[in-house]
Amino acid sequence: MSFFKERSREINDWIQNILMNVGDTISAFLIKSKKDPNWAIKNIIFFVLSIYITWLYANRLFTPSISLITDLSRSIAFEGQQLNPSYYGPEVVSARICFLVLILFLLAQNEIKALRNPKEWRGWIVSAVAILFAFLVPIFVDIFAPSPTAGLPLLLLGGPILVGFILSTGDLDSIFRGDFSKIIILRSIIPAVFFLYLCFFGISFYPLITSDLSSTISLMFVVLVLSSSYIISTGKSTSSEIDRKNSALFFIIFTPLLLYAITRLMFLTQHPEADVARRWTIDWSFMEAPNSFDIESWPFIPVFGEDSRWTYFFAAAINSIRATVVAIVLATFLGVLIGVLRMSSNKLSSGMATVYVEFFRNLPLAILLFIILTQLQEWLPLHGSSKAWILGSNVLENKGLLYFSSQGLWIPSLSSWRIVLFGIILFSVWFGMRYMQKDGVDDSDAAVLRRSGIWGTSIILGLAIILSDASMITLNQPRLDASGTWLPTADTSFKISLSFTAMVLGLTLFTASVISEIVRGSIQSLPHGQVEAAISLGLTPYQRLRLVILPQALRSMIPLLNSQYMNIWKNSSLALVVSYMDIFSTIQIMMTNVGQLIPLFILLLVTYQSGSLVISGIMNICNARVTRARI
Repeated sequence: MSFFKERSREINDWIQNILMNVGDTISAFLIKSKKDPNWAIKNIIFFVLSIYITWLYANRLFTPSISLITDLSRSIAFEGQQLNPSYYGPEVVSARICFLVLILFLLAQNEIKALRNPKEWRGWIVSAVAILFAFLVPIFVDIFAPSPTAGLPLLLLGGPILVGFILSTGDLDSIFRGDFSKIIILRSIIPAVFFLYLCFFGISFYPLITSDLSSTISLMFVVLVLSSSYIISTGKSTSSEIDRKNSALFFIIFTPLLLYAITRLMFLTQHPEADVARRWTIDWSFMEAPNSFDIESWPFIPVFGEDSRWTYFFAAAINSIRATVVAIVLATFLGVLIGVLRMSSNKLSSGMATVYVEFFRNLPLAILLFIILTQLQEWLPLHGSSKAWILGSNVLENKGLLYFSSQGLWIPSLSSWRIVLFGIILFSVWFGMRYMQKDGVDDSDAAVLRRSGIWGTSIILGLAIILSDASMITLNQPRLDASGTWLPTADTSFKISLSFTAMVLGLTLFTASVISEIVRGSIQSLPHGQVEAAISLGLTPYQRLRLVILPQALRSMIPLLNSQYMNIWKNSSLALVVSYMDIFSTIQIMMTNVGQLIPLFILLLVTYQSGSLVISGIMNICNARVTRARI
């Protein structure tokens, strides 16, 4: 008897405390309103609009979610034929929704620290019970069979909102600590028990709820959002508790959107129309079949009608990577050059650099790619004209060293040992130069001229070795096939397509304009005393730039360059503008031909995410090496 009296006293004190806090808030608002009526009007309008927008957001998402849960869970059969649009069964629907809500709950709890420390067993016990409860809910649904038109939607839509509210109050931790001295009975336990009773047994006794279930759940959502916000703003908690309560509030806010996405996806995967269902079914078997379109790639060339779609996907990935790598290298060199020229004292150089930056930076990349492709097709000579041959004989002899026309660029295929020998020569020169500079780099004008002469002589010698045999540099004239595409003769040359050239040029010109501003801003952020110190040492402008300015500016350049390099990788998806078969173009055609939307979308998402992570990882390593402190 004393237990109930004590609980009643606590409930009474808690209600009085709430009324006192509300009264103090209203009194403070009225006092300030008298001083500043405009402030009061603005706050009232903001409060009313916030409530309306919150209710509208919930109602617009809960209404279709209720309909979808009803269609997915109820079983209407006539003479052995299922009449409802799609069917999972109430236990399957509840299991899938509970599983995804459980993941969001565990993220909101954020008990990683507790899991790392076995002594904090009371921390992770909440998540352990939540996991058990998520597995028990489908069993309860199967046993008690709540109404698919009211009880089950109320349970699956309103339950996560109620759980989020209990998370924001912090009552779950108190319950599992065995602490019932506070008012959690009235605030958490009794509403939860009443809610479960209503879902499984009692909703038929409340016709107002069943007649407009979406408005009921939306009103519940608005009340619990406001209550959670009030508890978080007025409560006194530690920083970790505040973070957890804020996570719980986000849990509540994103619940309607998450539940609608889940139910919509479940409905689409079991759509009565087979074509629609096939688009949303995760199945990778279609990638094993031969492809129905051709793709232009190098050096990995799939065989039309024989290789699988996986082969075509890998070829498209190589195309994207090839264009991205080339564009990154060219854009970096061009961007650094333009950035340095913008700071030049020569008005002509700085003015031209400024015009370049302002033109290409303000031009949309898609339009730039279209302009480059059309202009290249106009400027380059047509195939078969004598102007198309460069460093070769005329067209009638069907021979030449280099073939460049409106169809692209063909370069003769050389023997592998000549290319390897050329690489050995360049590597030997590089290694020798590194050895000569082991005691320090000599940046005098004479030393720079000497190194340039060594490199130039080595390159000329390597090219002479490669081109020494005239039989190895003969390029047979590309032939015209039935489809109207110019093709090189087999095993004599490889092609650099016009679309690839336009793609690389567009990415390079656009990104270089942004990189130049990064370089200029990083250089200007350096203390002016660094430049003055370099001048006092008698360094030339080139030496100041190479030894003093750029190494220090690199610290602030690398994080920004990381973003631009990832933008090059992501902007390569615009290759469709120039008819370049990259990943996005290839998968888009596959979507049209096959209709498997979700698997191909996942494949596209994973590919671009992986490429971005690789670029980011490489740049982070470079940033760590640059910013590493050395004593």
